[in-house]
Order: sequence, then C-alpha cells, then structure tokens
Amino acid sequence: MLLASLTAPLISLRGVGPATVRALARLGLATVGDLLHHFPRAHEDRNRFTPLSSVLPGRPVVVQAQVTAHRWFGPRGRHLRLELGDGQSGEPASAALLCFGRRFLARSLPVGTRITVAAVFERRGAALEAGSFEAQRGDDPASFGRIIPVYPLAEGVRPALLRRTMLAACTCLHGLDTPWDGYCRRRGLLPVAAAIRALHFPDDGAALRQARTSVAYAELLQLQVALHRRQAPRRAPRRFAGALSDLVVRRLPFALTGDQEAVCREIAAGLRAPLPGARLLQGEVGCGKTLVALLAAACVIEAQEQVALIVPTELLARQHARTAASVLAPCGINVALLTGNTASGGNRGRGAGRQSLLAALRAGQIDLLVGTHALLQEDVAFGRLGLVIVDEQHRFGVAQRRHLLQRNPGADLLLMTATPIPRSLALTVYGDLELSLIRQLPPGRSPVRTHLARSDRLPEVLARVRRELAGGGQAYFVAPRIGESPAADGSGSDPAPDDGEAPSEPIPDAVSLYATLSSEVYPEFGVGLIHGALPEQQKHDTMEAFRNGELAVLVATTVVEVGVDVTNAAGMVVLGAERFGLATLHQLRGRVGRGPRQGYAFLVYSSSLAATGAARLRALKESADGFEIAERDLTLRGPGELLGLRQAGMPELRVADLERDLALAQQARRDARSALAAPGSPRAAGGVC
Repeated sequence: MLLASLTAPLISLRGVGPATVRALARLGLATVGDLLHHFPRAHEDRNRFTPLSSVLPGRPVVVQAQVTAHRWFGPRGRHLRLELGDGQSGEPASAALLCFGRRFLARSLPVGTRITVAAVFERRGAALEAGSFEAQRGDDPASFGRIIPVYPLAEGVRPALLRRTMLAACTCLHGLDTPWDGYCRRRGLLPVAAAIRALHFPDDGAALRQARTSVAYAELLQLQVALHRRQAPRRAPRRFAGALSDLVVRRLPFALTGDQEAVCREIAAGLRAPLPGARLLQGEVGCGKTLVALLAAACVIEAQEQVALIVPTELLARQHARTAASVLAPCGINVALLTGNTASGGNRGRGAGRQSLLAALRAGQIDLLVGTHALLQEDVAFGRLGLVIVDEQHRFGVAQRRHLLQRNPGADLLLMTATPIPRSLALTVYGDLELSLIRQLPPGRSPVRTHLARSDRLPEVLARVRRELAGGGQAYFVAPRIGESPAADGSGSDPAPDDGEAPSEPIPDAVSLYATLSSEVYPEFGVGLIHGALPEQQKHDTMEAFRNGELAVLVATTVVEVGVDVTNAAGMVVLGAERFGLATLHQLRGRVGRGPRQGYAFLVYSSSLAATGAARLRALKESADGFEIAERDLTLRGPGELLGLRQAGMPELRVADLERDLALAQQARRDARSALAAPGSPRAAGGVC
C-alpha cells in the first residue's frame, strides 16, 4: 500500500518551512517520496569522537570542543577565525576553524559554546587549522554520533539541513508495505521501507550493505515487472519453404556474410515456432541488419502474412521504403510507406491517398508497410499482421513498440539496433527475448579513422575536408543544436557534457555553421542544411540532393545519426563532440566509409575541456568496437537513455547497477515472472515505494 504521506508536499514535514522547500526544489524534490528516493552518494562514519590532543593532520575526524575566542582576519577583518579548546582549565587553544564568508558563525557560535565539528585539520605552524568543516551546536542526531549520509547537493542546500529533513521524512516509512516486500523477504533481504531507511541512516557497515542490496533488488524487480513481455497465445505453426527469401538473395549483387546467414537461419526457425517470438538483433553500424530484416519479412510474406517496419523518423522511413522496394519489389512483394505527412490529410489528395492505402492494408494487398509513429494510430489496421520490425528500437518508448503487438497478439517481434547494448543490459532487460548478433562487416569496408581536435584547430580540420571535397568526396558537419537559442532546438541533442563540465566556449549550432560554410569556407561547393525543425519535404529534398551528389557538404544535427546511407560520404566532422554520448558519436562516424572511399571522423571539442573529458573522447578514438563503447556509455548515461525507458515512464534505477548487480538482476527477472503469474500482480510504476 502506498501511504498518502509519501505523496504529501515537503512542507508537511515537521520542521520544514518555505525556505527549505525552495532550497530542496533546486534538487527537483517536491514531495516526501521524492526526498526519500534522493539516495546518498556516500556515507561517513561519525561514530567516534577524537580528543583535540589526538587529532592527526590530514585525517577526517569528529571532535567536541569549546569556542575559546573569535579572531578576525583578512581585508578589513572580513573573515572569522574560531579558536577551539577542549574545555579543560588552563589548556590553550589547540585548533582553529577558518570561516571564510561565514561571519554569521560569530553570532551562532559565541565564545564559550561547546560544539561538535567534523573536519580535516592541517598543521600550519604550531596550530591545527581547518578551512572546510561542518560544525553544530550541541549534538545533532542527524549529523553526528552515527554513520551519516553524504548527498548530492545544490546551491543553497546545506548538508546538515538535508540530513535533518531526510530524518524527518524517514518517519513516514513506518508501517509502509509495498508489493515487493514478500519477494525481498524470500531472498533474505529487508522490506523496502526498512531498506530505504537503513540506506539513508544505517546502524553499521553490514546494515548499509544489506540495505543497498535490498533496494537494488526491489528496483530491478519493479523494472522487470514493467518490461515483461506479453503472454503470447499459441498459434498454428507458420509454414514457408524459404523460396521467396532465397529468390531475394539470388538477385543481390553481393553475397551475405557468414553472420548474416547464421542470423537468417535463427530468425527463420523462430518464425516457424508455434509461439510468437521476440528477438533483439544487434549489430555494428553498416553490418547489414536491414537486409536481414527484409529477408525475415520475405519469409512471413511467403506465409501469406503482412509485415510492419517502424522507424523513428520520416527521413529514415523514406530510405527504408526505398531500400525495401529495390530489394523486394522485383520479387513481387508490394511495399508501401505511411508517415506523418501521409497521415495528416492536409489536403484532399493526401487524405484520399491515405484512405486508399489503409483500405489496401486491411484487404491484405500491402505486404510490407514502412512507417513512423503513424503506424501506431488506431485506424491503421492490418488484414493479417505476422511480423513487427522496429528499427533503432532505443529511439522508441517501451509502450510504443508494444502497441501494435497488443492489437495483433499472434505477431512476431524483431527489434533492431545499431547502438550495441552491453551484454549485462541485454540479459537484464531483454532476458525474455532471443538475442542475435552480427559482428562481421561486408567485404571491402575499412574502419573509419577517428581524429580528435580542439576547437582552436578547426581550421586544420576544414582544410583536410577541403582536400576530400576537391577529390570528389562528400562530408557531414554535425552540431549539437539547431540554432543560437536553445529553446528553438528540436533535436534533443544538447546534453550537458558527460563529465559535468560547462565549457566556456559558445555551443556550435547548425544554422550558424551552415551560413559560415556556405558563404565563407566552401562557397564553391554545394552546402545543405538539415535538422528536425525543418518541414519533412524540405528535409527529404535536401537529403536526396546530398545522396545524388548535388551537394558536397551536409550540415545537420543528429537527424543523420541512424540509417542515412550515402556511399560517397567520406568525412564526418562533429562540433561540440563532448556534448554527445559515446554511442551517438559511434553512430555518427558510421555514416561515412560506407563505400570505396576511406572514411574519416573528426571529433572537435572545446579547448577548455578538462583532461577527464578529453580522455572520454580518446576512448572512442581507440576503439571501433561498438559493444565496448556501449559498456562505457552505460556507465556514463545509465540504462534509461539507452533503452528509451524514460519515454515510457519506466522506473528509474537509482541504486541498482546493471554491471555490479547482474546476478541480482537475473534473480529479479525470474521472480518477476512469478509475480506476473500470481493473482493481483503488482504494479510497476513510480519509485520502489
């Protein structure tokens, strides 16, 4: 049962006033439940008190002492020095606290006050001094005499204030029962409420470890319940000889790779099974996943069923429809395209065309329908849908990609991603899916050469690209946002740098970059611009001009991250590279080197980027293995962004770690199946409470 107190505003807690509410709002905390799910990033043992005479320089200690004097120092006496003694008669002051900008402590800690201090003292001359410390008058049960939590903070939120507020919030956990408690007890773990309280304020190290494991298990169990695949009904085994897919293969101007052939056999076996299957097809950029998916579609179409291919953007939908028509139409397969423009019915002709398409779909006259989210609309009905293919599945929410399957429960599901998912994540979240992997690249594909360049060396990069253009090649320039105003950016690709830095240089934008390249840098070459805020027809026309060689340079946001295939493109320049996830950068460089030309990727980063941020980009330069990069990206970004969980309102993992807790996650997956099979299955939304 979810207690009403957890949804109550923070002002309802004892001792919390408007100023505290405003301060905690900077951390995104509005309710008691929000606060309880703001877990510590570390803990500090303040159980033991050290006499002043035993303090060792450079070591964190907790001391109890008496303020013996106030001294003022610095320009015009702006800073306060609190001198401390142990309170024994005749003892001189043996330590001091340097209070920079904290003049108010002279009033709150007058001479003679006994205080408790947590600090790291350093010896300066004959005295011990500390410039960074936490001091309280008397004994504060939230801050001293126990193992205390150390929280992520924001401006205006003092550690002691947050701990006291959290201690008050923990009283709301008394009597709380959750749907996960029974499963926790069976695993020898704490009920959720007790675990959350102990995670904030543990009695000792063992209690802290048990609390962390308990909360992690509850989070993973909740995630598994939310993600668990539908219980599919049995069906008559699908019958096809593979003649249609064999015909498609024979007409190809190249041979399949060994990995492609193996995966095609795996998929065909699953399509013949009496239970609808679900499979995740992973593969490196350019490994031929789309062709494998089309061969799977041919198998289903041979069995007199239809196929839906869903992609995240209209640009990608048009490309897939073109590819599918060129590969499948000569074999008698009818391919159609349905996008947002088709669905809008903005004029009579378009509306009539849409109605005609939907009627043909219901009659079974369309074998393969390629489209965007438009395929999820209620009036899009298939005569006999047998397979749903979702390309770039990480760009869809979990709920979205299940929509068609709920209306067509006998259909198979094939998820494709060129953003490789770490094994731990795949086993945890996709544990009830079959996994297929394509690692081989087609013959003749050379690895893209990746170069890092500070922004002050951009002229050298531009000169290198000019040589490529002069030789007949083409190049992409990618910026992290559309225009100068962040509000105008519909690309959704302007994250803060992964290392938390805020570079002082302006953020590159596509519109300004286009103006500079077209008029000043490459005026003799054709330069185009494409981004998410442009009309679809304009994006289509620009992309076609680039594909046909009418444009030599294409300036873009990450709308070109996936699916765009221009074999003559050899150069990829990413500006503000520190503002992209590693997986996105790997995808972008996969847009070049797809033909006979050697591919080059130039990752241009801010000159003010610290060594840690540059090291992150070097990891990309040193590895061409998308799975290795995905492991790193999982660490940096978390599973929600990689899997589209946040789009679907999935519970966020705040404590569980999918690498460290892999065994725990596998146990949670098994328990989730039991939970879903039991009467009154638990809900899966919100936090673990």
